[in-house]
Amino acid sequence: MLTDDPGTPGSGVWEINAAYLEQRTQQERLRSFPHVDVNYGLGERIQLKYETGWAFATSSEGGSVKSGLEDSLLGVKWRFLDQSRSGIDMSVYPQLQLENSSYSVAQGIALAGPNFFLPVEIERDFGKIKVVGEVGYQYFHAEQNEWVAGLLGSVQASDALELMAEVRLFSQNLSQSLVSRGDVILNVGLRHTLGSRFRLLASAGTGISNGPQATSFIAYLGFQVVLGEDKKQ
Repeated sequence: MLTDDPGTPGSGVWEINAAYLEQRTQQERLRSFPHVDVNYGLGERIQLKYETGWAFATSSEGGSVKSGLEDSLLGVKWRFLDQSRSGIDMSVYPQLQLENSSYSVAQGIALAGPNFFLPVEIERDFGKIKVVGEVGYQYFHAEQNEWVAGLLGSVQASDALELMAEVRLFSQNLSQSLVSRGDVILNVGLRHTLGSRFRLLASAGTGISNGPQATSFIAYLGFQVVLGEDKKQ
């Protein structure tokens, strides 16, 4: 899912995700495969992150496929409130995006960097139901800055299956996002546990905004491997 939560892997735990990503607009189809997202728990409250992938871009009118290495995304999440003591989980998650390939930037399949994203996440659990909110500001090197916000709900349908739905928006003006035609996405997904160390992650969504650069379709299909002592089991 696009909206992140305050959860961290746990001390000494690795969460390694390998996935296929796709996003479409009226102008472009962008795919990433393999897309790799590696997270490590530094203590119980801190998560270190590294993410990158190999991107493929085609125009909506067809033509040749452009491909190249995506930017690197480095992040540090710090959960500074816990539900057990404060009634909510809350974290801050600064992330730095750096260029890997000037060729990919020139081809328009990676962003010119550096770019910086500063979000805050909050979560409240109600038994098997979880509600997560995230809001942050994205600083771009070569584009206009924007607000990013998301609201996610999930339900534990069974011991192994979690179902999720979210609304996610990107806008230069958060208070007038719909009026100013920000990019608003509705997304549904699932997380299915396959034993103690493996999880299947999947989601698909659609944009509800107009405009040539607004999202019309988004999808994610990934496989997660958990290494180290899994504190969540």
